[in-house]
Amino acid sequence: MLLMLLACADPLPPDCDTDTETACFSGVYRTLLGVRVEGVLTCPLELDGIDCATSDADGGWQIPGLPLESNVLFTATHEEYVPVLYPQHTSMDWYDWYKTAVPPWVMESNAERLGASLQADRGHLLFIVWEGLNIDGEDTPPVEGVSASLSADALLFYANGLGLADDEATATGSLGQGGAINLPEGTYDLVLTAPAGPCAEHSFSWQMSEDGTIPVPIRAGYTTAIDVICPVP
Repeated sequence: MLLMLLACADPLPPDCDTDTETACFSGVYRTLLGVRVEGVLTCPLELDGIDCATSDADGGWQIPGLPLESNVLFTATHEEYVPVLYPQHTSMDWYDWYKTAVPPWVMESNAERLGASLQADRGHLLFIVWEGLNIDGEDTPPVEGVSASLSADALLFYANGLGLADDEATATGSLGQGGAINLPEGTYDLVLTAPAGPCAEHSFSWQMSEDGTIPVPIRAGYTTAIDVICPVP
């Protein structure tokens, strides 16, 4: 199951070097099968004086010294996995990141199933919608029937039960996943709507607007990944 993590006994992320004037993110990188990934380089963009972090043998890492109450942008790179862009808001620094390293064949397959090929000068989007917060790596149920609207003429898709693009789907399926491919660089407005209402309670992305619009930054060669909490009946 793509982007979803199998429940397993995971080590906790490293304890953050926190203080009252800055924020700190920490987390664990894992494969689709839950194996920890060493050597993922996570870097904050456009933040002077803050170093990158490389995940250790347990997949753990931390980045302290981040500005409080701010939208920040991270890249995560590893030679065996898709380069990922993570937009986050530092108000969520209390939350442990558990992120999935996605192999290139996943994105290549998504493009093929949509009758396209990945363009090197474009970026891509993956999103997953959940019923609640993922605490200590334990996933809550994904939300089915969520539709997406993006402020671009995009090749938007929803994933099937295997986590791959389904060119006939019109909303999220059993895995709560979707995305878009081959977007020009820029920042787009994403709206996610569940059968029970707008998905606007929590977003592991840049801070939502009051109307539930999520700003999604896209960079060439990267896949932007976000998690969003959606209401359920």
